Amino acid sequence: MTIRFINETIIYEKSIPNKRGDYLEILSMHYGKHCVSEWKWHVPVGCHPGFTLWSIWGGEGQIMLGKNAYKLSIGDVFFINYKKEVNAYQNEYASLDVRYIDFTLRNPDILCDLLEHRHFDQYHFVLEIFNRFRLAEERNSLPQMRIWLEALITEYQHITPTPAGVYTLKIDELCRGFQRHPELQYDMSELAQNFSLTTDHFIRIFKQERGVTPYAYLQRCRLETAKTLLRMSTLSITDIAGSCGFSDIYNFSRFFQSKTGMSPSRFRN
Repeated sequence: MTIRFINETIIYEKSIPNKRGDYLEILSMHYGKHCVSEWKWHVPVGCHPGFTLWSIWGGEGQIMLGKNAYKLSIGDVFFINYKKEVNAYQNEYASLDVRYIDFTLRNPDILCDLLEHRHFDQYHFVLEIFNRFRLAEERNSLPQMRIWLEALITEYQHITPTPAGVYTLKIDELCRGFQRHPELQYDMSELAQNFSLTTDHFIRIFKQERGVTPYAYLQRCRLETAKTLLRMSTLSITDIAGSCGFSDIYNFSRFFQSKTGMSPSRFRN
C-alpha cells in the first residue's frame, strides 16, 4: 500500500500483501478515544481477543507492556497484541489524549513480526489516518474503514530508522517541542545559539534534516494543531488561535484561510 499527501489530501493508492503474500482478513474494527483525569489502564494477559493500535495525541504518562516500560509523549504509537500484561497511567498534570483502533483478524499471525512501539516525528500524518478511520466509522463505511486501517498498519510497518547526523537528535527534540507547544513564540537566533550555529547555518541544517525551514515546520505544527482543535474540541476560535501561537483571531483566520482555502469556522462546520 502506498499513501501520500497531495495538497493536504491523503491519497490511497494500492493495498499490498505481506512478505508471504497474505492479506489482512479483518473481522471487526472500532475507533475509540479517552482523555479523562486520573486515568489508569490494566489488561491481564489474554483478556483482549484482538489487537490495538494505540496512539498518543497529547499529554504524558507511562505504559508497561510486560516488563517493557515506555514514557509516553506525542507521536508514540503502540501495537498491542495482549500477549503481555498491559499497565498504563498518565501524569498528574498532563492528562493523556489517546486515540486507538481495536481490531480482530481471521489470520492474526500475519502481524506477528510487528514491533510493539514506534515513534513518529511526523505524527500529524498518522493522526490524519486515524481521523479518516473515525469519519468512515461514523458513516458506517466498512470498505473505507478497512482502507484506513490497512493504511495505518502499513505506515506503522514500514517506518525505518535513518542514520543520525550530527544535529539529528537535537533537531528531533526541537521538532517535538514545536509539536507540543505551538503556542510559544520562538526566536530563530536563540534557537541557533542553542545549536552553537549562526542563524543562517542553523536554518540550512534544519532544512537538510526536515526538508523545510524551522519557521515553516512550526507553521505546519500550528496548522495541524488548529485543525485538530477545530475538529475535536469545543474551544472557541479565539482560544484556538491563542493555543496555536497567534496574538488575535484575525491573524489566525488569515493564516488558516491561506493554508486551507477556508475560514476556521467553515472548517469546523
